[in-house]
Amino acid sequence: MSQVGKEKRSHDLLAGQVGESRNQVHCYTRLASLISPILEMVDEKEIAFTIALELSYLRANEQERLYETMKSEECTPSLSQAIRLKKMSQENKLDTDRVLAILSEQKPNQKEKMVIQKERINPYFPSGYTDKQKEEVIVKLLKRWSSNRRF
Repeated sequence: MSQVGKEKRSHDLLAGQVGESRNQVHCYTRLASLISPILEMVDEKEIAFTIALELSYLRANEQERLYETMKSEECTPSLSQAIRLKKMSQENKLDTDRVLAILSEQKPNQKEKMVIQKERINPYFPSGYTDKQKEEVIVKLLKRWSSNRRF
């Protein structure tokens, strides 16, 4: 039996055991090809699953370049950018300059973001609070603060 046949059979068996589709099991196992820092970004919901799936096809050294660029530019790729990164990788054309060029593009739905390091604000919230709950509290406090100020 070929390696592809074994993988398909393994995915079928695992899918039956965990109650997922074979395709979903394949997607989850693809994520194991991600380097740890990018996988952590997926776990933290900083990168969407579908985007991560495309990035999993990049070679490890390309993922390292991508990760460094994401950190230095404080951004993550959109799905269309991830697809182009994958295509360039498959064509052996993906280098640091191309990663930067793709990630530097203005995304149509891109909004400006302000980033606050979690370690700066976590001490002020109960341990069970999600990032969304923290954001809601901060915005509520800012509204209250703003209404009490005279400009």
